[in-house]
Amino acid sequence: MKKAWALAAGSLFCASGAMAQSNVTIYGVVDTYLGYTNASGRGSVVSLDSGGYQASRLGFKGTEDLGGGLRANFQMENGFASDTGGMHDSTRLFNRQSWVGLANNLGELRLGRQNSPGFLMIARLDAFAGATYASFLNNVSAYTPRYDNVIGYISPVMRGFKLQAYYGLGEQTTPKNGLSTYMLAGEYESGPFYLGLSHSTQNSANDNIAIRSTFAGGAYDYGNGKIFLGYYRGNNLGAAATTNVRGSYYGAYSISANYRLNAQATIGAGYGWAKDSTGAGRDARQISLIGTYDLSKRTMLYTTYAHLTNSNGATFSLAGAAPITKNVPASGGTVNGIQFGIRHLF
Repeated sequence: MKKAWALAAGSLFCASGAMAQSNVTIYGVVDTYLGYTNASGRGSVVSLDSGGYQASRLGFKGTEDLGGGLRANFQMENGFASDTGGMHDSTRLFNRQSWVGLANNLGELRLGRQNSPGFLMIARLDAFAGATYASFLNNVSAYTPRYDNVIGYISPVMRGFKLQAYYGLGEQTTPKNGLSTYMLAGEYESGPFYLGLSHSTQNSANDNIAIRSTFAGGAYDYGNGKIFLGYYRGNNLGAAATTNVRGSYYGAYSISANYRLNAQATIGAGYGWAKDSTGAGRDARQISLIGTYDLSKRTMLYTTYAHLTNSNGATFSLAGAAPITKNVPASGGTVNGIQFGIRHLF
């Protein structure tokens, strides 16, 4: 009997020791907003939507210390619509992220569905978190936020520099590199300065025209707020013209800044303009305002205003951090939008 108790205690101790080597965190975002848009030729729409500032999500992440400076990491994340409770992608349980990897002082290797570096970077290139109605970069860029079957490497931070490299397997037999993706990113952050550059290339299904997207820019913290410069260039022309035209690109530029009124409240403004390189002049421009107020470390109120003007047949509209049904203006028209939202982190 004593031997049995000893064996049981030993097993429990070993199990507890194994658990002490690892940890799992459950986290999430619940973001819901009331939006009003008025688009020329389409009229006004009032809607309650999910994900204005950040997309609503439920996630699990964890790490295990394997000894010798080596650790195993994983992250699984599901995106959902907080206004309806539905899943953004009913075909995937973890539609946002699903990867596992190893890390040490030489960097981190990740395998699985991962965010693109451009998606992570855009949030640092304007005063509008790279989302909300107010983010011109988000409204006019056509990029893929995450990819399947990705092998990713993230370097350690060295004197402020961090590098990222990703390769997404196309997993097709004909053409063999169909849908394969290459992504590179470099960032520098030191004191008040941040600089970033990312590029992604995804081969088409028929190995014809590759989809390319580039983000670049930076930010400077002047003490009471930040000044941002953002740039996007891509050949997935989306609302500007026919999608994926060989040799035709769309460029977007953004300048914005915010100011901290106090420890809780921040206001910001920005201007963006875009140029269609096809020669058709399907350009766009936008003025934006934002205000945020922290009720606590986890709960924030936000409001934005945006006025977007299209030219010569462009039909860009206002978007958020999560998929919504856009109020798209008539060809070459304008759209105005106001948001009032609440975001809670857990």
